[in-house]
Amino acid sequence: MHRDDIIRLAMELGSSIASCDELMEVKRLQEQLQADETAFGLVMKYQASRMNLDNKQQAGQNVTSEDENHLHILEQQMRNNPLVMQVMDAQDRFNNLMQAVYFAMNQSLSGGCSPDGCGGSCSGCGM
Repeated sequence: MHRDDIIRLAMELGSSIASCDELMEVKRLQEQLQADETAFGLVMKYQASRMNLDNKQQAGQNVTSEDENHLHILEQQMRNNPLVMQVMDAQDRFNNLMQAVYFAMNQSLSGGCSPDGCGGSCSGCGM
């Protein structure tokens, strides 16, 4: 197979992923999240707190129990918000799809499976 054919197949795969149900659901829910002031505010506060904590750790500063508790409280508030949880679940489903794609590519590269099947038990890889 030539380089151009491989690039064409990669483009087709990318287009297929871009239009898959899992990604469409993530995008739809992210739009809803951005329109919901409460849910979006929780996510933004959590991200800012997480970044602040990470920056402190990288700078070698002490991370206080108050810092950690604040982060845990924000995390719990996000988990109590149904829309935030829907977004997180949808992102998990999309991430699982992408991991399966990477796994299938790695299996093909290593000779573990082929598009026609490997002949073995594929319950683990979904092929």
